[in-house]
Amino acid sequence: MKNAFGLPLYDIKEIVTDKSVKATVSSMLLPVLIYLGIPSNQSKQIITNCLQAASNYSKLEDYEEQAHSILEKEKVAQKIPEKLSARASLMYSQIESYLLPGNVLDYGCGDGRVGELIAKNMLREVTLADVYEHKHIEETGLKFELFNQGAKTPFSTDEFDNTLALTVYHHSSNPLNSLKDTQRVTKKGGRVIVIESVYGVDRKDLPKAMQKKIKNYLSLTLEQQRKVNIFFDHFYNRVLHYSKDSETKVNVPFNFNTPENWEKIFAQCGLKQEKIIHLGLDQPTAPEYHTLHILRKV
Repeated sequence: MKNAFGLPLYDIKEIVTDKSVKATVSSMLLPVLIYLGIPSNQSKQIITNCLQAASNYSKLEDYEEQAHSILEKEKVAQKIPEKLSARASLMYSQIESYLLPGNVLDYGCGDGRVGELIAKNMLREVTLADVYEHKHIEETGLKFELFNQGAKTPFSTDEFDNTLALTVYHHSSNPLNSLKDTQRVTKKGGRVIVIESVYGVDRKDLPKAMQKKIKNYLSLTLEQQRKVNIFFDHFYNRVLHYSKDSETKVNVPFNFNTPENWEKIFAQCGLKQEKIIHLGLDQPTAPEYHTLHILRKV
């Protein structure tokens, strides 16, 4: 099986057979659990138990349920919602200075908290859109549009001055179509602001503190970094946020790419990359390497 970019997909238990990848996953997961309030010794035991479950299962769903139950004993998943406002505040701080005057579409808005901050702090007209409606959306008081996975959003061409796609494209079954649609609804000369989970990175684009923080990840090969991304994308969306209902499972097609390849794809879709910022492992609850892309519709 391959992803949308023709790259092979790995089973989770296949990923953790790589000793370097497994050690990196363990070192990156520890600060996540500590951030969520789990003492260090307990966190280490949780990681050991989860990785054991990841290496020995018959069906992937069995691993998801077993690992989730391990986390639930310490009520880890229940601690996530209180941290999401901090995540939204971080992302807002990363993008606010790049927003052009005018209206904003938050494409793949999730809980809508970033759009909520933009509307409140910058007094902008903000529209939210996603393939599912998060329970927090109604509380935002913002206009929300639901659309189907793979379908065009219900907006006019050239409707928005700014379009956000914050950790969205790697969750799309067809990221190229999603990118083309965000380009379509953005006005000529407008901005598309993207945060993506990427791989194939080295230390040269990072501050020294971040280099030190993620030295294990940076020492991996390009393909090993992609394996780590797959593990954590699955762990965050299918283990931490476990659901038995297939309708509520987050789409995880693992459509990761390198920063260089994303820039080429943006250009093919009529978007000029004005700036790229390497954020590194910036989100404490989701340890994936992020880059911020500031794009202009030409």
